[in-house]
Amino acid sequence: MARLVSSWKSGFEMPANTQDPFGDFRPIMPSIIRLLAGIIVLIVVQSIVLGFPGITQTVPGTSFSVASFAIFTVGLVVAAVVLKYGTQLASAVSDTYKAYRAYAPVLAWIFQLMALYILYSVSKTMVSGFFASAPWAYPLIFLAMALIPTVKVVVTVVHALEGQNAHKQTVTRDQF
Repeated sequence: MARLVSSWKSGFEMPANTQDPFGDFRPIMPSIIRLLAGIIVLIVVQSIVLGFPGITQTVPGTSFSVASFAIFTVGLVVAAVVLKYGTQLASAVSDTYKAYRAYAPVLAWIFQLMALYILYSVSKTMVSGFFASAPWAYPLIFLAMALIPTVKVVVTVVHALEGQNAHKQTVTRDQF
């Protein structure tokens, strides 16, 4: 009977050493939470601001509305949040997962391009009047800005991968 009670008890007891629900992701969770919370809060702020009455009126002396200025301002802050916390997430991944250290610049690059795209999207209505005669110039400016981090990440990743796999040989006099 004692064996039956002990086996019954052991089957229904909670284990003393429980597993961590985040597991290996615990070191990068603060960066992910900051990034997602910042974006969610700013999207909520934008939706509230765009619900204000009279927000669609144009600013006197300009061709854009108060709503486009509000979208630009919130979008600028969202781009800054994505850039700051996205690159922090890439650094946390690099520090936590040593095997993926060479690919962390690619993750940072993705967040940099996301921030540039957000900035491109929200500023389009604000600057459309300036680029009316040359509509190709506005996308070209952002393309040029996107090439800078692209070239940088390609060079960084290539150097990191060559450093891991390159077998450097030295030539001595005895080999001749």
